[in-house]
Amino acid sequence: MRRSFILFLTLFSFISISCRAQYTPAKVDISQQITVIDGVTFYVHKVEKRQTLFSISRTYNVSNDVLIKDNPGLEHGLKEGDTILIRKGKAENVSAERTTPKDTVTVRIQAEHTVRWYENLQSIARKYGVTEADIAAANSLKDQKIQTRQVLKIPYPGEAEIIASGAKSEPQAVSVTETVTETADKDKIPERKRGAGGNYSASLIIPLGGRDSASAENLSGSFVEFYQGFLIALEDLKNEFSNINFDLRVFDSDRIAPSETASAGYLDGSDIIIGPVFSSQIEPILSYAFRKGIPLVSPVDPSGDNFSEKYPNYFHVGTPVSYQQRALIESISPEENIVLIFEEGGQDGQFVQLTRQMLQDAGLNYKTLSYNILSGRSIYPRFAERLVEGRANQIVVASNSEAFVSDVLRNLNLLKSRSGHEIKLFGTPRWRNFDNVDINLYHGMNLNISLPYYVDYGSEDVKRFIARFRELYRAEPTAYSFQAYDVAYFFLGALFSYGGDFEEYVEKYNRKLLQSDYKFIRRNIDEGFINSGVRLLKYRPDFSTDTGTPGR
Repeated sequence: MRRSFILFLTLFSFISISCRAQYTPAKVDISQQITVIDGVTFYVHKVEKRQTLFSISRTYNVSNDVLIKDNPGLEHGLKEGDTILIRKGKAENVSAERTTPKDTVTVRIQAEHTVRWYENLQSIARKYGVTEADIAAANSLKDQKIQTRQVLKIPYPGEAEIIASGAKSEPQAVSVTETVTETADKDKIPERKRGAGGNYSASLIIPLGGRDSASAENLSGSFVEFYQGFLIALEDLKNEFSNINFDLRVFDSDRIAPSETASAGYLDGSDIIIGPVFSSQIEPILSYAFRKGIPLVSPVDPSGDNFSEKYPNYFHVGTPVSYQQRALIESISPEENIVLIFEEGGQDGQFVQLTRQMLQDAGLNYKTLSYNILSGRSIYPRFAERLVEGRANQIVVASNSEAFVSDVLRNLNLLKSRSGHEIKLFGTPRWRNFDNVDINLYHGMNLNISLPYYVDYGSEDVKRFIARFRELYRAEPTAYSFQAYDVAYFFLGALFSYGGDFEEYVEKYNRKLLQSDYKFIRRNIDEGFINSGVRLLKYRPDFSTDTGTPGR
């Protein structure tokens, strides 16, 4: 293990020389937009990528304390796209007065809001305690449609009625110079920016056994292999995106708690955060990343998809069981006989109910057979009653119990050998880990399984990855190695292709991966992303296997 650890550090040093860039704040230009609030003149500054409180305060010659006092939201951090107010210095001789025509209705503005990719008019109105009509009126929105990065004036409640009546309210903020905003077709996916170059930074949070404990040491082996696969993906991306400068920061969650990493500011300036790997550690980092406007990827743990309901910057890589089962159900033919088999009083009751609901939603007519394994051989006649001759019998077994599945296979095999029934079986991913089930029965009954991960060792890409892994680390890649390669290759490739706005295009973004298929969806406009991609594994009677991706 120690030798392997040294090897991967050596490789990382090589990658750092060729693609690492020092993090430096972006240049800050004094804004040309000025506003007056309660007699005080302010610059209206829109925060650009990599600008910091320090660089902004130095340019405008104002202290951080004053900035935070005038902009209370800065207590939670500064992020790209924020609009902040900065007091104008006395040395500047710029008039902040503006004459308002007598027949013009003045709208009181409480804030300016830059639209994020996951927001709509309803969510923005709810955030500021106003109505959609208030915002539409203040910004002359005819159809209430808004675009990403559009700057909206947020009025005080009730301003829509003032505009409609033609009455005037006492102004609290009057803009001296209007900002010219760029218009573009936001619905069109832009061409990738491979030739444009860029500077990007990613933070990777994984356990590397930094603490002296047996559990940490056991975990470190798996995630050293994860890191090794991650680095190979970086090498491939470096060749593809030759003009990109990239800084990878790695944090050992066994040495420093992820929440401490965030609170200490170590993650500031990240364009993307990958990790932590355990769902129990995710929320403190996810909350921080949300305030900073940084996408966060949960790369390993299959649980934690519920975080997508609260955080629109969240990406859940592990495909939930419901999406795995839905893909399997969608592969069933409605023209053939369908039988659902499950264990009576078993531990998979919730999974059984999910399967039944999906069969009904798909409009499939099916028979059911449930029994207790203690029924033994007396259950055989009930099996025979539900199968038909001359048609394919599609048997869906909603069970993860090895003992129950073994009994089902025994009965089905008897029926097949005695009566010649054509059987097509549908199981669960857990079946691949059963120790005491004859795999020949899987092939004999055309077993189909929906999997979140599957490595096709016949693939040329997989063969190349294994050869490179062996050469670099003198070891065999594990499932963690393949997983890390896929995560890095997909998400960093998206970042390098589309920049900081890659979230806007990720639902249509595709890359050929080693053991996964990523198909990210959002269940609601203001939620995060969940991977719905699966691979269908089919066991053939000739003892071969075949994989495919639903819908592709």
